[in-house]
Amino acid sequence: MTVTDGIGGITAAEMSPGAPNYQTLSRRIVDGLELADLSDGTRQGPGVRGDLLAVVRCVTEAIVTAARTNTRVPDRAAARLEAIAARWADRQLPIEVIQHAVHAAAEAVTDLVVGDQHGSDLVAGLHGAGVVLIDALRTLSTAVARGYVNEVRAMTGERRVASQTLVSALLTGRVDPATARRNGVDLADTYVVLAVALGEHPDEQDARVDGSVVARRKLRRVQAELAREPGERALSLLSVDGGTVLVPTTGDEGDGTLDALIDRLGEAASAPVTAAFVAAPRDRIPRAADRAHQLLDLALRLGRGPGLHRFQELACEYQLVQPGPANRHLRSLLDPLQNEPELLDTVDAYFAAQCKRESAARRLGISVSAVRRRLERITALTGLNPDTPTDLWYLRASVVTRIFDPGQVSGAL
Repeated sequence: MTVTDGIGGITAAEMSPGAPNYQTLSRRIVDGLELADLSDGTRQGPGVRGDLLAVVRCVTEAIVTAARTNTRVPDRAAARLEAIAARWADRQLPIEVIQHAVHAAAEAVTDLVVGDQHGSDLVAGLHGAGVVLIDALRTLSTAVARGYVNEVRAMTGERRVASQTLVSALLTGRVDPATARRNGVDLADTYVVLAVALGEHPDEQDARVDGSVVARRKLRRVQAELAREPGERALSLLSVDGGTVLVPTTGDEGDGTLDALIDRLGEAASAPVTAAFVAAPRDRIPRAADRAHQLLDLALRLGRGPGLHRFQELACEYQLVQPGPANRHLRSLLDPLQNEPELLDTVDAYFAAQCKRESAARRLGISVSAVRRRLERITALTGLNPDTPTDLWYLRASVVTRIFDPGQVSGAL
C-alpha cells in the first residue's frame, strides 16, 4: 500500500517551509492511499476516513515539529495514534492500513524536513534531519502497534473468558441463550461435541527448553486455528493436554470436514491430535460430552493412533466396556492370570502385534519360543486357545473390558 504518484500530487504551496497546509496535505495523502485491505463498505465509512486523516495530520505535524525544534516526537502525538489504533483493533480493522498511512505521511514531509537544511551546515543538518525522521517514524509506528496489540490482548482475554464460561454452561446444561447473545454468540440447535487429546510437542521433553512454555504455545496455536474456522464460531474449553470443542453442525459429519479440522489442528500444534465425537442437540450436550470422552479414552487405550475416531469404528469395544453381567463375565476370563503378570503383558503384546508371534516377541524383548510357551500357559490357565478363532475373540473381548474399571463407565449410547 503506497501513496500514488510519489507523494500524492502534493503542491509546493502545501509543502511551503513557512506554513504547511496540514489539512490539505492530509487529504491529499489519504486520497492517495490504496485501501485494498478494507472491504468496500468499510472503505467508504466516514469513521475510517476521519481516522486516517487524523493519523496523517498527527504524523506530519509531529515530524515537522520534531525536525524544526530538534526534539523528540511529542508524547501527545504518540498517545493519539495509540488511541486510534486501539479503536481499529476493537472494530477488527487491519493495522496495516494505519501503518501505511504513517509511512506515507512520513514520506510526504521528508522533502519539507530536508528542505529546511541549508548553508555551510547542510551536511550536518541533513544528518540531523535523518536522525529525527528515523526516530520519529520508529516512535509513531511503535505507538500504533502498541495501541493495536494491547487492545487485541484485552479483547482476546475477555472473549476467551466469555467463551470458556459459555462452554462450561453448555457442558453442564445451564446455558442461557440470551446471555450467549449478549456475548456475541448465537447458539446453534445442534453441535458436534469433539473430545480432543493433544499429544506432546517434541520440544516439551527437550531439557534445553521450558516444556511448559512449549505446551502453552502449542495450545495457543490450536486456539488460533479454531478461531479461523469458517462459519459459526467453534467453542472450546482446552488445556495443554486437550479438552472439548463444540462445533455447530448441520447434521452431516461424514463429508470429511471434521477430519480436515483435526488434521489442521495437528499441523498447528506440531503434535499428534486424537479426537472422537458425538453429535447432539444443544440440551443433550452434557451426555454427549461424556460419551465422546469415553470414545476418546477407548481410542487412546486401544492405541488407535491420531486422527478422528467415529462411534461406528469403536461400537463393539464401547459396548463391551459397559457395566453389566456380560462385562463382568468377560473381565473374569483373565482372572487366572492375575498372579502371573508377565502373562497379562503377553496377552496385551500379542494383540498389539496383530496376533503375530514374531512381532509380539520383539515387543516383549523375548524369543518367539518364549512367546509360544507363554501362550500355552495362558491356554492352560484360562481354557482359551489363541489359535482358535472363537477363543481368540473371547480373549480379545476380555482385554477390552479390562481397559476401564466398571465405575468409570456410565450408561450406553
